[in-house]
Amino acid sequence: MLKFLKIQEKHLALILNWRTRPDVTQFMFSDMEHDLEKQKQWHRDIQADETSRYWIISYQDKLIGMIYLTDVDLSNRQCTWGYYIGEASSRMIGGIIPPYLFNYVFHQMGCSKICAEIMEGNENAIKLNEMFGFKLVARHENHIHKYGKDHDVFVYELLDSTWSSSNKYKRFVAEFE
Repeated sequence: MLKFLKIQEKHLALILNWRTRPDVTQFMFSDMEHDLEKQKQWHRDIQADETSRYWIISYQDKLIGMIYLTDVDLSNRQCTWGYYIGEASSRMIGGIIPPYLFNYVFHQMGCSKICAEIMEGNENAIKLNEMFGFKLVARHENHIHKYGKDHDVFVYELLDSTWSSSNKYKRFVAEFE
């Protein structure tokens, strides 16, 4: 059973451990130092930010990853999403998690569009987004400087009309704290 829990201070050390591991951070736009005080400040910042929402993912009562929305703009009914599975042993279920978020964004929040920004080389994320109906709308060249080189970033969008035209994922409903 999947649960999406509001991030609490008790989760921060675990999230920091995930977020600083090379297998998790390799395709993220920034790297972090392993500093719990900075992680606590990040948590305070996201709690105060009305344009972002973060949840820790619990699967069968085990914390396995994080899913989030940024650039939440309810006036224009859009946001950007991202997630990662921090527990390597749970990565095989990673593909079933996004539909829960998409249904929440479209049916609970009332958004009409979800965006995704994916760094070049992250073929699994590209395939995953395309599998759910996201369309490539832009390529930002040399957008992220990481590992001593510039990387392109691909921008994808999923419209509510595209998502809702398929009955495939309607049953993927969960509560987001």
